[in-house]
Amino acid sequence: MARDETAREPDEGKLIDRRSYLKLAGASAATFAAAGTVNGAEYDTITVAPGDTKTISVGDGETFENKLIDMTADGASAHITTSGSNWVVRNVGFKGTHPGGHYLMTPGVSDASGTGLVENVYMGDGQVPRSGSGGIWVNANLPHRGTITFRNVHIAGMIDNGLYGSGPGARGYGGNLHVESSYFKANTISNVRLNGKKRPCNVTNTVIDASGNKPCGHGCSSPGSTTTRAVWSWYGETHLRNCDVVGSFATTKGGSVTKTNTRTGDAADLTPPKGVPMSAKAAASGGNAGSTSSGNRAQVSQVATAEKQGLPNVVSIASTAATDSATYDLSVSGKLRKSTDRNATKDADDERDGTSASGSVAGGTDSYRFGGVVTELNVDGAATVYLNGEQVSPGDVGLPNTIVVDGSNDDGASTYAFDVSGDVVKSDDLGSVNAFDTVEGKHVTGRVIDGRDGYRFSGHLTRITVDGSATLRLGKDSL
Repeated sequence: MARDETAREPDEGKLIDRRSYLKLAGASAATFAAAGTVNGAEYDTITVAPGDTKTISVGDGETFENKLIDMTADGASAHITTSGSNWVVRNVGFKGTHPGGHYLMTPGVSDASGTGLVENVYMGDGQVPRSGSGGIWVNANLPHRGTITFRNVHIAGMIDNGLYGSGPGARGYGGNLHVESSYFKANTISNVRLNGKKRPCNVTNTVIDASGNKPCGHGCSSPGSTTTRAVWSWYGETHLRNCDVVGSFATTKGGSVTKTNTRTGDAADLTPPKGVPMSAKAAASGGNAGSTSSGNRAQVSQVATAEKQGLPNVVSIASTAATDSATYDLSVSGKLRKSTDRNATKDADDERDGTSASGSVAGGTDSYRFGGVVTELNVDGAATVYLNGEQVSPGDVGLPNTIVVDGSNDDGASTYAFDVSGDVVKSDDLGSVNAFDTVEGKHVTGRVIDGRDGYRFSGHLTRITVDGSATLRLGKDSL
């Protein structure tokens, strides 16, 4: 019986054979054209000669952008690799069918706290059927330890995975990645394959259509197979939010897939998200030349509906311990509503009163949609908190600091102004609320006459002035 040709985590040595490596190391036939101008958009064209592969290295802190890589000659291809951290690959279009033999891009971030950005990249002209490797392989050999964000990326018709990001987990590394507003179509083995070993991976506002893929050949144990997945999660959680998906969801070695406002099957809108480049020229020009998608109506509608309802944010409290419950208390500054985001349940023992809620979770998830900001969140027990799809520490959520301007012992008026480094809201439980007090972003002004004004905020006070004899009371680590 043939084993699943896709359940593997290859080394780079298996991805690029010696012949391909020599091409990458010695390719000199690629030429750089002068910056072209099309409808006012400037970019460089890199023309690769027949049979050659152009290798491009992007180092620590470097940016590679506004390039059209012309691979239309017979057997011509390219390979972008990254090293270090805080690098950017932006506005790059691969024009022509990929002959295979290596991945078009092998990015990685070596620093666990470092980041990388792949933005507005087009790999949509497909790959020769039955050829080896595919679109992007996240470099497990670097190794990738940090976080890479893929935004407005178009990958279609690749053979050995579209976006192959699970490799670092096989080496024990927690390097992860996030996908935003991207489009994947007909990639064999998997379209989006992620590593959530130590941190969840998020896929947001993205369209994945697994249908119409070509057969694999080199690099799989069942040549000719068209087995593929829309999303394949390895080692931890992959969370989809406001996505449209046609194709299967798969999990391996502790992987899991959770979904929020994600449409699948016949309900999916397969229009690429707004701004995704639909040609190499559109990518290279930064969207100023060639075609970009006008937008996915279902995704835009979902965001607009949430904003119209005053509930654009989501907080989730998740527990994996079925026998030990975790309790929580939550308060927000705006509207608050129980939701089923992140596969959450609506339980009778969860209580909501206006802008506050409390409950418990044991082996499940409680989620809430809300407006404004989280003003307070206390969790007692083993639970993981997600705020708008990002895993956060409960102690870092909310507005833990307070400031009270007390003029109750003052016969006259006192005016005040202060700035904070985080979020700030007026608090009616700490003082009065009236038209003389204003909050504009991080800046607050107000007046007290024989009373108190109170605020909750995150971060630190960066400036404060008081004109009058009112006194100040600061709570927690405000300064």
